[in-house]
Amino acid sequence: MYTQGAFVIVLNENQQILLVKRKDVPLWDLPGGRVDPEETAEAAAVREVLEETGYTAALSAKIGVYQRPKFQDEQHVFARNITGGRAIANGMETAGLKWFSPQRLPFFMVPNRKKQISDFKNGDRDVNVTLKDSGMLAAIDLFKRRLGK
Repeated sequence: MYTQGAFVIVLNENQQILLVKRKDVPLWDLPGGRVDPEETAEAAAVREVLEETGYTAALSAKIGVYQRPKFQDEQHVFARNITGGRAIANGMETAGLKWFSPQRLPFFMVPNRKKQISDFKNGDRDVNVTLKDSGMLAAIDLFKRRLGK
């Protein structure tokens, strides 16, 4: 059975993308996380943005569903605009927040996020993509999953 995740491309008025610095691994990521049982991916996306960033946001589009067969993982990626709230400096799962230009994303990001952001920038909506995870970051991710972390 696949795990379900919901991740969000949050934009500000300058069309910059909000990324969170994870506490578990020193990588930048989109706000998001696991979809709880009996929760929709959309509801999880709203909840995760608030929990990890302090912002409330309105759904503007579903970019797509990204399957990672090697990890038995399915990620729902949405685009949202901020509607309120205030940035939190340090959350339960996040060590920080920062706005990035889509053309100047950080080097150390969670695997496949740049692909998902690129799909968003290209205007893709409701895509279904099977990702082929490779490289050192994907290997670390797989190792962590197998350890149950």
